[in-house]
Amino acid sequence: MDLPMEHALRRSMLLIRGQPDKADHLQDVLFDTAIKYTHTGYRVLFFTRKPLERVAASIREQFSDLFKMITFIYVQTIDATMKRLLDLQRWTNCIPGLIIVESFDLLVTPNPNDGQSKQDFQRSLVLSLLADTVRTISVKQKGTCNCIVTLNYGSLETLPVELFYREHNVLDVNHVHESSDILSVMMENEHSIANNLL
Repeated sequence: MDLPMEHALRRSMLLIRGQPDKADHLQDVLFDTAIKYTHTGYRVLFFTRKPLERVAASIREQFSDLFKMITFIYVQTIDATMKRLLDLQRWTNCIPGLIIVESFDLLVTPNPNDGQSKQDFQRSLVLSLLADTVRTISVKQKGTCNCIVTLNYGSLETLPVELFYREHNVLDVNHVHESSDILSVMMENEHSIANNLL
């Protein structure tokens, strides 16, 4: 990967770290982010473990056209996530401008026989594949594909997230109150990429 592309990729990857008790609030914020992002005309892929259940029927009706721009992908395991990401790299239409991966740490099911290093390796492998997918999509659409990943605090201690995320792009869930807190960072990053402020 050439240096400008590597810097651009790190600017387009956003990590939100939080606590399990904030999961419902963060899911609502991510969903609102997805809805607002579709106003750019780009599609959104939303990786999650279970369907969103708290979206009111009135909101679904009001934003029905925008809902069509969001594709939910339900995955339970690391293997399923990796398969979907590899499939996504081959897409030629409906290419997303934003990929959201919710509760990334829950995709690794703890196995009593697996040590922490194996879990970290699996997570690092998926983050590498995710970064490669974001890069591939960015090249295909000749623009920036953005990515948001949420992760619990405990998973950060041994996972080398600095390989994928700039310090500026790691947000604490306690500082994310609404979608504008996420979108403003994404807009600032896109401006930097567009002006080659690497």
